[in-house]
Amino acid sequence: MHFPTNRPSSNALNIARICVIIERNLAVRHRITDLAKASGMAPHHFQRQFAAATGETVAGYLRSRRLEYAAIALSQSNARIVDIALDCGFETHAALTRAFTAHFGVSPNTFRHSGLPESFTPVQPRPFLKPIETRSLQLTCDILELSEQWLCWRRATGMIDGHFFPDIQKTKKGFRELGTELDDCDVTIGAGYPEGPRAFNDTNATAYFGALLDRKRALSWPEGWTQIDAGTFAVFPHHGSLTTVHLTWHRAARIGLGRLGLKLRPSWMFEIYLTSQIHPPSNQLSALIHLPVQKGTIGKA
Repeated sequence: MHFPTNRPSSNALNIARICVIIERNLAVRHRITDLAKASGMAPHHFQRQFAAATGETVAGYLRSRRLEYAAIALSQSNARIVDIALDCGFETHAALTRAFTAHFGVSPNTFRHSGLPESFTPVQPRPFLKPIETRSLQLTCDILELSEQWLCWRRATGMIDGHFFPDIQKTKKGFRELGTELDDCDVTIGAGYPEGPRAFNDTNATAYFGALLDRKRALSWPEGWTQIDAGTFAVFPHHGSLTTVHLTWHRAARIGLGRLGLKLRPSWMFEIYLTSQIHPPSNQLSALIHLPVQKGTIGKA
């Protein structure tokens, strides 16, 4: 697979950059005007583009990530609640308590001793990430019945600033080698994931990139093979740069499934690539995200 270098320029790339700024500095009191300026957009346009890219308002994104950080700190440390509040951008113990209780349904102190309420349904592998979705988000997907497939793969380890494949040169080289071995075959290039990352930066997160085939073949390229069983998949489109696919994953898996009345079933998730460019035009359909869903939960999709 060939990855030409072309200059990226899209709103989604700018939004992805702003997400990195937020995630690295949760204790900072980010003002929308400052974030908009850093994105190169007018504030009103920035807020619309942020909601379209992430599925959350700027304020909602800030709050959900700060409260996730607070929940992790409360569950993994004995730090004082007021110190946790300051570390994740709340000015007082009371401010964190109000926001935490409204978000999770229990106070920080109760959460520390008793955990989440029974009414809260955590989503693994980030059980404390509860996105605050924007009402303006428009979501659509296709529901497809797919036959059994085989993913021949090599591993890529680490999620950096929200996206997999931190060593892009190694990944590009791997795809080129695979393309050479499969030169006479009509194959689908993509990547599979047994689960999502545990954080915005997760050095242990693993992606399995390669090709989806109808059967196992005698190939020297793969490190391994994984069978993806036949079943129902919700397919979400991604447009533009492949370095912003993580934003579409978030909209689809964290917000889209619930909005559309769908529930995940046990299976691998995967994405397929429809372009050989890392940064195609922002309006070009460049990838399709496939989420395995329970057929009986299909609602408004």
